[in-house]
Amino acid sequence: MNEIENPISFTPTFDTEPHKVGARVIVTSRSASKREAALAIGADLALDTAADWQEALKDEEIDLVIDSVGEATFNRSLQVLKKGGTFVTFGATTADVTAINLREFFYGQYNLKGTTLGSREEFRKCIQFMTEHNIHPIIDVVYNIEEAQKAFERLQVNEQFGKIVLTM
Repeated sequence: MNEIENPISFTPTFDTEPHKVGARVIVTSRSASKREAALAIGADLALDTAADWQEALKDEEIDLVIDSVGEATFNRSLQVLKKGGTFVTFGATTADVTAINLREFFYGQYNLKGTTLGSREEFRKCIQFMTEHNIHPIIDVVYNIEEAQKAFERLQVNEQFGKIVLTM
């Protein structure tokens, strides 16, 4: 990650911690309050998902896109990614399937990576990295396990900024 200079999108779940390894952080959201919250914790730029990304980012060089949305933002993200840039996807909240212009993709010489939770060893390395760099997840709200239904309701209306935690 310390070779990445200009990611366009980073899930706000872990603050804007990529700054700690020299990255410039640009986030997108439909929610004005979530964009404001991302800026408040250190994002360099927060774009409305409905904005013209190509215009807004014309002076940026986007090396890396990290996306959890899927179909709704996939092709728009590719349009702003620099030639040879890397696109990492770890979610599909809008749809599991998307169309892609293969000619644009191979002419762009993009790297596409899918990821999930990783191995136990990768998890240990992640925890070690987070500890060394004092990185902490953003916690939106904590519910007792008896309030699990409230947590699901909050997720359903998409109001969370960060993680929702259930305690036992």
